[in-house]
Amino acid sequence: MSVVLDDRNAYLKSPYFTKHEYGDFTPFYIAVTICSVIGVSIFILNIVLGCCSRYSGYWQDRHTGNRWIVSLWTATPHQQPALDYTELQDISIQQQPASQVEYHPPSPQPVKQQYLELKKRESDI
Repeated sequence: MSVVLDDRNAYLKSPYFTKHEYGDFTPFYIAVTICSVIGVSIFILNIVLGCCSRYSGYWQDRHTGNRWIVSLWTATPHQQPALDYTELQDISIQQQPASQVEYHPPSPQPVKQQYLELKKRESDI
């Protein structure tokens, strides 16, 4: 067996041991409780608005809300109504004439003799 299992109370004889120290996790439990209460409240509000309010038709319709960023695994495009582009038709954007961009590569610069000597030394190593 090991030495630790032979004398399980050896730590009590240590000169550095004065008493047992217990942790206080009260702030952690308070934070978990507050987050749980907020989460349950939001969940209950969702059920109330989805089932019991006069706007339940809106809340239960899967085609309401922000359909621009709805993910494909939540609502696939199968049998969805077309997106309404009427809000985009009122916007008028003035287009600027297209300008042609030309690329001029930089002219090659001569390699200094100092760099060539350093490269030779490096390759010799």
